[in-house]
Amino acid sequence: MVKRSQENMKEIRIDFQINKYTLKCFKTMLLGVSIMWLLNYLHIFIVNMELMTRGIAIAVAILIAALIFGKVVDLHKPWVKYVLIAFTILASTVLGVTLTYHALLVSIIPLLLATQYTNKKILVYTYLLTVLSTFVIVMGGYFFGLCDANMLLLTTEPTSFYRDIAEKSISFGSMNQNPWIALPLYFVIPRCVLLSLTLPVIQSISKNILQHEKYAASMKQLSERDEMTGLYNRNKFLNMVQEEYPEIDRLCVIFFDVNNLKKVNDTLGHEKGDALIVSVGGMIMTLTDFNKKAYRIGGDEFVVVVENPQEGEVDVLLQKWEDLVASNTGSTNIDLSVAVGYAYGEGKEINQIIKKADQRMYQKKREQKSRNQSNI
Repeated sequence: MVKRSQENMKEIRIDFQINKYTLKCFKTMLLGVSIMWLLNYLHIFIVNMELMTRGIAIAVAILIAALIFGKVVDLHKPWVKYVLIAFTILASTVLGVTLTYHALLVSIIPLLLATQYTNKKILVYTYLLTVLSTFVIVMGGYFFGLCDANMLLLTTEPTSFYRDIAEKSISFGSMNQNPWIALPLYFVIPRCVLLSLTLPVIQSISKNILQHEKYAASMKQLSERDEMTGLYNRNKFLNMVQEEYPEIDRLCVIFFDVNNLKKVNDTLGHEKGDALIVSVGGMIMTLTDFNKKAYRIGGDEFVVVVENPQEGEVDVLLQKWEDLVASNTGSTNIDLSVAVGYAYGEGKEINQIIKKADQRMYQKKREQKSRNQSNI
């Protein structure tokens, strides 16, 4: 159940990022159609201006509505991607109806966007809507869009064939008398079949992307994690100190240092010493949360960084640590002793906070050592 929940959370995070990217694509499409209209206005394109303006205006209205939708909804919701794909297909359909043969490639755009989600259901959903869109584009384009002479004459031969018969003053043939029958047979069905042939390729690309992301995530985890404890390692800690923590408003840095590790290694063996480190690492791992990261930065040194701690949150964490130490000491024959020191401050002062917490930890370590000697 826990693994399933983690996978769902990961999918939600991925969908959120893709939804944000899809909205960026809408902005690019908005810019693109605006440039098309401008080029036509300047007579660089030669499409009927009234026709172009009407189609572009509707497409722009759809894209703006999609962007507003993206601003007001929670992009983490699983159903949002289906609505965004529907907006994409709707805008593509309007452009296809308006510009007919100029917009042959727009039908593939929704499928390419759907590929990002690495989800078979969204791909099937997109294809089915694209089939409907293709029918609307062909039939709407014939009656309301830019004239596609091929739809009128149903040309089925190479250009040279028609050039030869035109030179002989022979008619090209009769006009398309049955568009509701001929156009689906000659245009809709072939285009949908060709689109379906792209689905295996798109699915393969989607699968390869997912596998690459998993491999990259695995490699990143290996490079960031301490092999013995599973906590973040020193390299990750230094990277966070340099790049991430200075941007956070307030931090609490907590240092942990295992006492008497050398004594355990010397008297009981390194295997017992390693077991002690693993045990402490596991205890510290239980302290982590969405705003708490734990690191092993040395042989017996650990750090927990709490981001923007609430009032009393660190006190609760330290009490939990004391309870863990007490329960663990009673269940093992190894004398568990860990020195703890912590400090607060603003993120931009991270280095000073680390230094202060480290000093307090060593002060605690000296006090514990002195107390232990006096008890002998």
